[in-house]
Amino acid sequence: MNYFIKNVLLLVAVLILSYLTAPYFGSLYDKFSPQYNNSFLGTGKDLSIFIAGLPFAYVFFVPFLFELFGFGAKNKWIIWLLIPAVLLWISVDLYYIYLPIILCLIALLLAKLINFSFKKLRV
Repeated sequence: MNYFIKNVLLLVAVLILSYLTAPYFGSLYDKFSPQYNNSFLGTGKDLSIFIAGLPFAYVFFVPFLFELFGFGAKNKWIIWLLIPAVLLWISVDLYYIYLPIILCLIALLLAKLINFSFKKLRV
């Protein structure tokens, strides 16, 4: 199995984790920018929080999982996979652009800390 297929499977894991944890990230974002019942579907605040949390969860899990388990040119994968999220925030919510940047840095540092601690345990 080559690196491309392994990284695509890792991307599938990122998408599944983003879907499952989107309400938690959305509720954190709700503290900065309150989500109101203004969705075109009219289903309420829960759907707005879920939709707002999806990109935040995606931005967290892409660098985190690819730094931990990525194969080959994992930094290129991280950059290419984060470009759609960056374009989304530039077009939609430029006022809070620092939140996904901070979240991405936290995920990278956490993954590097985990990698570092496992290297120390092996030696």
